[in-house]
Amino acid sequence: MADQRVRTVLFGSAFFVVISATILASRHHGGLALVWFGTAIGIGWLTSIERKEWPVALVAMAVTSALATSLFGFGLHMALPFAVVNVFEISFAALLLLAARPQRDWLNSIAGLSVLILVCGAIAPATAGLFGALAANTAAPGGVLYHFESWLTGHALGTLIGFPIVHFVINALSSTGERDTHPARPTEFVLHMAAILVVSFVALDVYRLPLLFLPIVPLMFAALRCGRAGSAIGIVIIGTVAVISLDRGASDISNLAFDMRGKLFFLQFYLATLTLLAIPCSVALRQYRMVLEELAYRKAVNRLITENSDDALVNLDEQGTIRFSSCAGERFTGISELEGHHLEVFFDPLDAALVREAIEDARMNPVETVVLERPVMTADGDERWLEAKLRTATSNSDGLTLRGFAVTIRDVTERKRTELDAIEASETDALTALPNRRLLLRQLDRALAIAGQRPLAFAIVDLDHFKAVNDAHGHVFGDDVLRAVARVMRGYVTPTRSFARLGGEEFALIDIQPDFASSEALCEELRGAIAAIMPRAPDGVPLSITASIGLKRIDKPIGVTEAMQATDALLYRAKHNGRNRVESSTAEGGQQTGRRAAA
Repeated sequence: MADQRVRTVLFGSAFFVVISATILASRHHGGLALVWFGTAIGIGWLTSIERKEWPVALVAMAVTSALATSLFGFGLHMALPFAVVNVFEISFAALLLLAARPQRDWLNSIAGLSVLILVCGAIAPATAGLFGALAANTAAPGGVLYHFESWLTGHALGTLIGFPIVHFVINALSSTGERDTHPARPTEFVLHMAAILVVSFVALDVYRLPLLFLPIVPLMFAALRCGRAGSAIGIVIIGTVAVISLDRGASDISNLAFDMRGKLFFLQFYLATLTLLAIPCSVALRQYRMVLEELAYRKAVNRLITENSDDALVNLDEQGTIRFSSCAGERFTGISELEGHHLEVFFDPLDAALVREAIEDARMNPVETVVLERPVMTADGDERWLEAKLRTATSNSDGLTLRGFAVTIRDVTERKRTELDAIEASETDALTALPNRRLLLRQLDRALAIAGQRPLAFAIVDLDHFKAVNDAHGHVFGDDVLRAVARVMRGYVTPTRSFARLGGEEFALIDIQPDFASSEALCEELRGAIAAIMPRAPDGVPLSITASIGLKRIDKPIGVTEAMQATDALLYRAKHNGRNRVESSTAEGGQQTGRRAAA
């Protein structure tokens, strides 16, 4: 509450002093003041406080306006009308400014400055000027149009000149006010202001040549180097010198073929023009510096990320050629300069087609992230898994034109090993370490699908009378027997031949090769190897273990169920015909043959 009272006193005092001075100095033939900075102070006051504080501020402005009009203007009888019109113009302008640009960037952006010019240079003074002209016409000669012209010109130009100055003063006094980005050092600031003062004095007071353009040069330098504050103070300096020179009759403006009213309007027009040159320049410079700061910050962040990230950050052109790679890229590839290489350099040469396919997928699906995971052999002979995530980079202008690809490459070896170990554990029989039924059925399904091009032999192996072994010698001994049989089977595994445990004492064989006779010979050899195990029972007596085998040749695509049933029938035949034998079919739909062990 105390702060509000202090602000009210300060702003109210400034408002009264300024409008009193302008009334005393610029009234022409008893009419309206030709210079008016009061609206600028009032708008600055309202836009710097909360809306709930407005009533007190408006009352203070109305009272001081009425007092100034009574003492120095049209007298007590016109104090109230002019107070109402002045307060209306100030509040109307402030409301329009806040409604159009609630972010209060009237002097921070080109769009905000455009709103300021439109509201304070046209809409608000023109609207209030209608009522002000009617009021002035009852108290002074000249006509409504004459007074409207005076009001509109004096209030519009005065507000455009004064508001930037008021705004910067309020910001400078406020602890939370905005500051110019990278303001000039105090010494440089003083030198710029001194240059504006000297050039303005020479151009406007010393020489009788038309040199009104000359102060623009140091003013623009001040706008560039000192920002918005430099522009505002520079305009105040130029305006002060111009007023003094006009009063002395030494200014170029003094030689104009106008009366004093016209000369004052021209002076305000001149200062407003300088304002509208310097302020946008300083605003644009401020935005440019903010962009540079943001770019510098982003570069620092990107450098920090790229130099310390374990992931390789890669930028590709439209063809997949590397334009940039972070430090991690060298660790993955062993190549110090990756620019100019294709993305394929990160992966095995055999996967080149997959890399190009991933790039094409990203090109065809610009809103999706394409993921590629492939193993890579390191220089030490170890296997490392790399995961690449690709996303298209498009033009900022239309969001459609392809500019390249953004790629992150990560070492996912640990995760992949965990996944593979989990898959292997879920597909491996815990007792025998052979593939389990789940994996067998998946492998069999793939093999059956291409049996027309790559014939295969499928066998089911069943240990004879194994239940009796468990019953007589215990399950621990039975488990040892199953592990011994699995060890025998692993000795026959090749890239095209695999064994699995179906369950209990049943095993399976997938043998992919065109020569069925070789598969028959293999099964016969396997049967003999199992019979030769001869494990010792707990009582030390060697035990004979035999196996019955059903062997099916498959040379055309069939279903897994059909293959299992046909092979199981052959196994049943082997057991029915005396066990310890191989029962096979020479071809799909062909005659079955059997072979028993020699007595």
